[in-house]
Amino acid sequence: MTDALFTYQADLSKYIAQARIPYNLFAKGVKDHLGGFKGKTVLDLGVGFQLTHGGLTLALALQDGAKRCFGIDIAHPELHSAEPAKVAFWKQAKDTLGVDVQCLEDGRVVFASTDILHFDDFFSKITLLQMSASNMWFKDDMFDIVISNAVFEHVQKPREVLAELFRVVKPGGGAVINWNPFAGFKMGGHDIGIPFYYPWAHLRLSEADHVRKLSEVFSDPKLYATAFPPEHTPTAERAAVYATDPALFRKQISYDLNRMRIPEFLDYAQSVGFKVVSSMPHIFDEDRKYLTPEIRAELHQYSDEELLQTFHAAVLCKPRRTWRKTLSTFVTPRARISRSD
Repeated sequence: MTDALFTYQADLSKYIAQARIPYNLFAKGVKDHLGGFKGKTVLDLGVGFQLTHGGLTLALALQDGAKRCFGIDIAHPELHSAEPAKVAFWKQAKDTLGVDVQCLEDGRVVFASTDILHFDDFFSKITLLQMSASNMWFKDDMFDIVISNAVFEHVQKPREVLAELFRVVKPGGGAVINWNPFAGFKMGGHDIGIPFYYPWAHLRLSEADHVRKLSEVFSDPKLYATAFPPEHTPTAERAAVYATDPALFRKQISYDLNRMRIPEFLDYAQSVGFKVVSSMPHIFDEDRKYLTPEIRAELHQYSDEELLQTFHAAVLCKPRRTWRKTLSTFVTPRARISRSD
Protein backbone atom coordinates (compact mmCIF):
# COMPACT_ATOMS: atom_id res chain seq x y z
CA MET A 1 0.00 0.00 0.00
CA THR A 2 1.16 3.53 -0.69
CA ASP A 3 0.55 6.90 0.94
CA ALA A 4 -0.07 5.37 4.36
CA LEU A 5 0.14 7.70 7.35
CA PHE A 6 0.94 5.11 10.04
CA THR A 7 3.25 2.12 9.87
CA TYR A 8 0.54 -0.48 10.55
CA GLN A 9 -1.34 0.71 7.45
CA ALA A 10 1.45 -0.55 5.20
CA ASP A 11 0.56 -4.15 6.15
CA LEU A 12 -2.99 -5.00 5.07
CA SER A 13 -3.47 -7.73 7.66
CA LYS A 14 -2.43 -5.39 10.48
CA TYR A 15 -4.50 -2.58 9.01
CA ILE A 16 -7.65 -4.68 8.87
CA ALA A 17 -7.11 -5.89 12.44
CA GLN A 18 -6.58 -2.32 13.66
CA ALA A 19 -9.54 -0.96 11.68
CA ARG A 20 -11.82 -3.58 13.20
CA ILE A 21 -11.11 -2.49 16.81
CA PRO A 22 -13.58 0.45 16.82
CA TYR A 23 -16.32 -1.84 15.56
CA ASN A 24 -15.61 -4.38 18.30
CA LEU A 25 -16.06 -1.61 20.86
CA PHE A 26 -19.28 -0.46 19.22
CA ALA A 27 -20.63 -3.99 19.09
CA LYS A 28 -20.05 -4.46 22.81
CA GLY A 29 -21.72 -1.15 23.70
CA VAL A 30 -24.68 -1.87 21.42
CA LYS A 31 -25.08 -5.40 22.81
CA ASP A 32 -24.77 -4.32 26.46
CA HIS A 33 -27.04 -1.28 26.31
CA LEU A 34 -29.06 -1.12 23.07
CA GLY A 35 -30.15 -4.68 22.38
CA GLY A 36 -27.68 -5.53 19.62
CA PHE A 37 -27.62 -4.69 15.91
CA LYS A 38 -30.08 -7.34 14.71
CA GLY A 39 -32.98 -5.83 12.79
CA LYS A 40 -31.83 -2.26 13.49
CA THR A 41 -31.38 0.78 11.25
CA VAL A 42 -27.91 2.18 11.92
CA LEU A 43 -26.17 5.50 11.24
CA ASP A 44 -22.39 5.97 11.38
CA LEU A 45 -21.77 9.67 12.02
CA GLY A 46 -18.42 10.57 10.49
CA VAL A 47 -17.90 7.32 8.62
CA GLY A 48 -14.65 8.62 7.09
CA PHE A 49 -14.95 8.39 3.30
CA GLN A 50 -11.49 9.92 3.00
CA LEU A 51 -10.00 7.07 5.03
CA THR A 52 -8.98 3.82 3.39
CA HIS A 53 -11.13 1.78 5.79
CA GLY A 54 -14.13 4.16 5.81
CA GLY A 55 -17.37 2.16 5.89
CA LEU A 56 -15.98 -0.97 7.55
CA THR A 57 -18.07 -0.45 10.70
CA LEU A 58 -21.27 -0.50 8.64
CA ALA A 59 -20.24 -3.55 6.63
CA LEU A 60 -19.60 -5.40 9.89
CA ALA A 61 -22.88 -4.18 11.42
CA LEU A 62 -24.71 -5.80 8.50
CA GLN A 63 -22.93 -9.06 9.25
CA ASP A 64 -24.26 -8.81 12.80
CA GLY A 65 -27.83 -8.48 11.58
CA ALA A 66 -28.42 -4.76 11.01
CA LYS A 67 -31.36 -4.18 8.67
CA ARG A 68 -30.12 -1.01 6.98
CA CYS A 69 -27.03 1.17 7.38
CA PHE A 70 -26.26 4.79 6.56
CA GLY A 71 -22.98 6.66 6.81
CA ILE A 72 -22.42 10.40 6.59
CA ASP A 73 -19.31 12.55 6.37
CA ILE A 74 -18.31 16.01 5.22
CA ALA A 75 -16.40 14.46 2.32
CA HIS A 76 -18.16 13.03 -0.73
CA PRO A 77 -18.30 9.21 -0.80
CA GLU A 78 -17.07 9.04 -4.38
CA LEU A 79 -14.07 11.31 -3.81
CA HIS A 80 -11.68 8.57 -2.68
CA SER A 81 -13.45 5.46 -3.95
CA ALA A 82 -10.93 4.74 -6.74
CA GLU A 83 -7.74 5.18 -4.73
CA PRO A 84 -5.53 2.08 -5.18
CA ALA A 85 -4.86 1.79 -1.44
CA LYS A 86 -8.59 1.82 -0.69
CA VAL A 87 -9.35 -0.80 -3.34
CA ALA A 88 -6.53 -3.04 -2.05
CA PHE A 89 -7.79 -2.74 1.53
CA TRP A 90 -11.35 -3.70 0.60
CA LYS A 91 -10.26 -6.61 -1.59
CA GLN A 92 -8.51 -8.15 1.39
CA ALA A 93 -11.30 -7.17 3.80
CA LYS A 94 -13.77 -8.93 1.51
CA ASP A 95 -11.60 -12.06 1.53
CA THR A 96 -10.78 -12.13 5.24
CA LEU A 97 -13.94 -10.65 6.80
CA GLY A 98 -16.50 -11.52 4.14
CA VAL A 99 -17.88 -7.98 3.99
CA ASP A 100 -20.15 -6.99 1.11
CA VAL A 101 -18.70 -4.42 -1.32
CA GLN A 102 -18.97 -4.00 -5.08
CA CYS A 103 -16.97 -2.80 -8.11
CA LEU A 104 -13.56 -3.86 -6.80
CA GLU A 105 -12.82 -5.55 -10.12
CA ASP A 106 -13.36 -2.16 -11.77
CA GLY A 107 -10.93 -0.42 -9.42
CA ARG A 108 -13.58 1.28 -7.24
CA VAL A 109 -15.18 0.74 -3.84
CA VAL A 110 -18.96 0.96 -4.07
CA PHE A 111 -21.45 0.21 -1.30
CA ALA A 112 -24.72 1.25 -2.96
CA SER A 113 -26.20 0.52 -6.35
CA THR A 114 -26.14 3.04 -9.18
CA ASP A 115 -28.98 1.26 -11.00
CA ILE A 116 -31.13 -0.72 -8.59
CA LEU A 117 -34.10 -0.69 -10.99
CA HIS A 118 -32.41 -3.13 -13.37
CA PHE A 119 -29.89 -4.92 -11.15
CA ASP A 120 -31.54 -5.85 -7.86
CA ASP A 121 -28.73 -8.23 -6.95
CA PHE A 122 -26.31 -5.28 -7.07
CA PHE A 123 -28.14 -3.34 -4.36
CA SER A 124 -26.38 -2.83 -1.03
CA LYS A 125 -27.95 -2.13 2.35
CA ILE A 126 -25.33 0.57 2.97
CA THR A 127 -25.99 4.14 1.86
CA LEU A 128 -23.20 6.73 2.09
CA LEU A 129 -24.04 10.42 1.96
CA GLN A 130 -22.21 13.74 2.12
CA MET A 131 -23.92 15.63 4.91
CA SER A 132 -23.32 17.97 7.82
CA ALA A 133 -23.83 16.33 11.21
CA SER A 134 -25.25 19.57 12.62
CA ASN A 135 -27.93 19.80 9.91
CA MET A 136 -28.93 16.31 8.78
CA TRP A 137 -31.55 15.68 6.11
CA PHE A 138 -32.95 12.61 7.83
CA LYS A 139 -36.49 12.54 9.19
CA ASP A 140 -37.21 12.49 12.92
CA ASP A 141 -36.93 9.17 14.79
CA MET A 142 -35.28 7.39 11.85
CA PHE A 143 -32.46 5.41 13.46
CA ASP A 144 -32.38 2.75 16.14
CA ILE A 145 -28.64 3.13 16.67
CA VAL A 146 -26.01 5.78 15.93
CA ILE A 147 -22.31 5.00 16.16
CA SER A 148 -19.47 7.50 15.93
CA ASN A 149 -15.72 7.05 16.29
CA ALA A 150 -13.06 9.78 16.64
CA VAL A 151 -15.40 12.50 15.39
CA PHE A 152 -16.61 14.58 18.33
CA GLU A 153 -13.17 16.03 19.02
CA HIS A 154 -13.40 17.66 15.56
CA VAL A 155 -16.99 18.93 15.71
CA GLN A 156 -17.10 22.72 15.96
CA LYS A 157 -20.67 22.84 17.32
CA PRO A 158 -20.95 19.70 19.46
CA ARG A 159 -24.20 20.62 21.17
CA GLU A 160 -25.89 21.20 17.81
CA VAL A 161 -24.67 17.85 16.56
CA LEU A 162 -25.95 16.09 19.68
CA ALA A 163 -29.30 17.85 19.27
CA GLU A 164 -29.51 16.55 15.70
CA LEU A 165 -28.59 13.07 16.91
CA PHE A 166 -31.38 13.23 19.47
CA ARG A 167 -33.82 14.25 16.75
CA VAL A 168 -33.01 11.40 14.35
CA VAL A 169 -32.78 8.64 16.96
CA LYS A 170 -35.96 6.70 17.72
CA PRO A 171 -37.36 6.85 21.26
CA GLY A 172 -35.80 3.92 23.08
CA GLY A 173 -32.83 3.97 20.71
CA GLY A 174 -29.43 5.44 21.35
CA ALA A 175 -25.88 6.26 20.37
CA VAL A 176 -22.49 4.73 21.11
CA ILE A 177 -19.83 7.42 20.80
CA ASN A 178 -16.09 6.93 21.13
CA TRP A 179 -13.98 10.07 20.88
CA ASN A 180 -10.58 11.47 21.85
CA PRO A 181 -10.68 14.39 24.29
CA PHE A 182 -7.78 16.79 23.89
CA ALA A 183 -6.20 16.05 27.26
CA GLY A 184 -5.73 12.33 26.59
CA PHE A 185 -2.29 10.76 26.97
CA LYS A 186 -1.66 8.64 23.85
CA MET A 187 -3.99 10.33 21.41
CA GLY A 188 -3.30 13.88 22.58
CA GLY A 189 -6.59 14.93 21.09
CA HIS A 190 -5.61 13.22 17.88
CA ASP A 191 -2.05 11.97 17.58
CA ILE A 192 -0.26 15.29 18.07
CA GLY A 193 1.35 14.17 21.30
CA ILE A 194 4.69 12.35 21.63
CA PRO A 195 3.77 10.56 24.86
CA PHE A 196 6.77 8.29 25.27
CA TYR A 197 9.27 11.10 24.73
CA TYR A 198 7.59 14.18 26.22
CA PRO A 199 4.26 13.24 27.85
CA TRP A 200 1.40 15.67 27.25
CA ALA A 201 3.58 17.89 25.06
CA HIS A 202 0.45 19.35 23.47
CA LEU A 203 -0.74 20.57 26.90
CA ARG A 204 2.57 21.53 28.46
CA LEU A 205 4.38 23.31 25.63
CA SER A 206 3.74 26.37 23.54
CA GLU A 207 3.17 25.74 19.84
CA ALA A 208 6.72 26.79 19.00
CA ASP A 209 8.26 24.56 21.69
CA HIS A 210 6.05 21.67 20.66
CA VAL A 211 7.21 22.00 17.05
CA ARG A 212 10.83 22.00 18.25
CA LYS A 213 10.23 18.78 20.18
CA LEU A 214 8.64 17.21 17.11
CA SER A 215 11.68 18.25 15.10
CA GLU A 216 13.91 16.41 17.59
CA VAL A 217 11.78 13.29 17.25
CA PHE A 218 11.58 13.20 13.47
CA SER A 219 15.31 13.95 13.10
CA ASP A 220 16.42 11.07 15.34
CA PRO A 221 15.54 7.52 14.15
CA LYS A 222 15.67 6.12 17.70
CA LEU A 223 13.35 8.78 19.06
CA TYR A 224 11.05 8.51 16.05
CA ALA A 225 10.72 4.75 16.59
CA THR A 226 9.81 5.06 20.27
CA ALA A 227 8.09 8.42 20.82
CA PHE A 228 4.65 7.43 19.49
CA PRO A 229 2.36 4.52 20.32
CA PRO A 230 3.26 1.64 17.95
CA GLU A 231 -0.08 1.80 16.15
CA HIS A 232 0.30 5.54 15.57
CA THR A 233 3.92 5.80 14.47
CA PRO A 234 4.06 7.64 11.12
CA THR A 235 5.58 5.76 8.20
CA ALA A 236 9.21 6.37 7.26
CA GLU A 237 8.07 8.25 4.15
CA ARG A 238 5.88 10.60 6.18
CA ALA A 239 8.57 10.99 8.87
CA ALA A 240 11.06 12.15 6.22
CA VAL A 241 8.64 14.90 5.22
CA TYR A 242 7.94 15.91 8.79
CA ALA A 243 11.65 16.02 9.62
CA THR A 244 11.98 18.98 7.26
CA ASP A 245 8.66 20.54 8.31
CA PRO A 246 7.56 19.36 11.78
CA ALA A 247 5.02 22.17 11.97
CA LEU A 248 3.17 20.50 9.09
CA PHE A 249 2.57 17.40 11.23
CA ARG A 250 1.14 19.43 14.09
CA LYS A 251 -1.04 21.45 11.73
CA GLN A 252 -2.36 18.50 9.73
CA ILE A 253 -3.32 16.53 12.81
CA SER A 254 -4.64 19.22 15.12
CA TYR A 255 -5.98 22.14 13.10
CA ASP A 256 -9.68 21.43 13.74
CA LEU A 257 -9.65 20.06 17.30
CA ASN A 258 -12.29 21.66 19.53
CA ARG A 259 -10.59 20.89 22.89
CA MET A 260 -13.90 19.80 24.39
CA ARG A 261 -13.64 18.09 27.77
CA ILE A 262 -15.68 15.13 28.98
CA PRO A 263 -17.94 17.09 31.40
CA GLU A 264 -18.84 19.47 28.58
CA PHE A 265 -19.73 16.60 26.27
CA LEU A 266 -21.93 14.94 28.90
CA ASP A 267 -23.61 18.24 29.79
CA TYR A 268 -24.40 18.88 26.12
CA ALA A 269 -25.81 15.37 25.71
CA GLN A 270 -28.10 15.70 28.73
CA SER A 271 -29.17 19.22 27.81
CA VAL A 272 -30.60 18.03 24.47
CA GLY A 273 -32.53 15.19 26.11
CA PHE A 274 -30.26 12.14 26.14
CA LYS A 275 -29.86 9.93 29.18
CA VAL A 276 -26.21 9.05 29.77
CA VAL A 277 -26.27 5.29 30.27
CA SER A 278 -22.50 4.79 30.31
CA SER A 279 -19.50 7.12 30.48
CA MET A 280 -16.12 5.44 30.55
CA PRO A 281 -12.60 6.77 30.00
CA HIS A 282 -10.40 3.94 28.70
CA ILE A 283 -7.14 3.90 30.65
CA PHE A 284 -4.21 1.49 30.43
CA ASP A 285 -2.46 0.83 33.74
CA GLU A 286 0.98 0.86 32.12
CA ASP A 287 0.47 4.53 31.24
CA ARG A 288 0.02 5.68 34.84
CA LYS A 289 3.77 5.87 35.44
CA TYR A 290 4.01 8.79 32.99
CA LEU A 291 1.83 10.99 35.20
CA THR A 292 4.59 11.98 37.60
CA PRO A 293 3.93 14.24 40.61
CA GLU A 294 5.66 17.07 38.74
CA ILE A 295 3.46 16.72 35.66
CA ARG A 296 0.40 16.19 37.86
CA ALA A 297 1.10 19.54 39.54
CA GLU A 298 1.78 21.24 36.21
CA LEU A 299 -1.54 20.01 34.77
CA HIS A 300 -3.58 20.49 37.92
CA GLN A 301 -6.65 21.74 36.01
CA TYR A 302 -7.22 18.25 34.59
CA SER A 303 -8.29 15.12 36.45
CA ASP A 304 -6.21 11.93 36.38
CA GLU A 305 -8.91 10.27 34.27
CA GLU A 306 -8.81 13.04 31.67
CA LEU A 307 -5.04 12.90 31.37
CA LEU A 308 -4.58 9.13 31.32
CA GLN A 309 -7.43 8.12 29.03
CA THR A 310 -6.73 6.81 25.56
CA PHE A 311 -10.31 7.60 24.56
CA HIS A 312 -13.72 8.24 26.10
CA ALA A 313 -16.69 5.96 25.41
CA ALA A 314 -20.26 7.08 26.01
CA VAL A 315 -23.61 5.38 25.51
CA LEU A 316 -26.54 7.78 25.20
CA CYS A 317 -30.19 6.71 25.16
CA LYS A 318 -33.25 8.61 23.98
CA PRO A 319 -36.06 8.05 26.51
CA ARG A 320 -39.19 6.34 25.32
CA ARG A 321 -42.28 8.51 25.06
CA THR A 322 -44.66 8.01 27.96
CA TRP A 323 -48.35 7.23 27.39
CA ARG A 324 -49.31 10.57 28.92
CA LYS A 325 -47.14 12.48 26.45
CA THR A 326 -48.38 10.42 23.51
CA LEU A 327 -52.00 10.90 24.51
CA SER A 328 -51.57 14.65 24.85
CA THR A 329 -50.86 14.98 21.14
CA PHE A 330 -54.35 13.68 20.32
CA VAL A 331 -56.44 15.91 22.61
CA THR A 332 -57.25 19.59 22.36
CA PRO A 333 -55.75 22.14 24.76
CA ARG A 334 -59.22 22.62 26.27
CA ALA A 335 -59.56 18.88 26.86
CA ARG A 336 -56.14 18.69 28.48
CA ILE A 337 -57.05 21.55 30.84
CA SER A 338 -60.35 19.95 31.79
CA ARG A 339 -58.61 16.64 32.55
CA SER A 340 -56.12 18.30 34.86
CA ASP A 341 -59.03 19.95 36.67
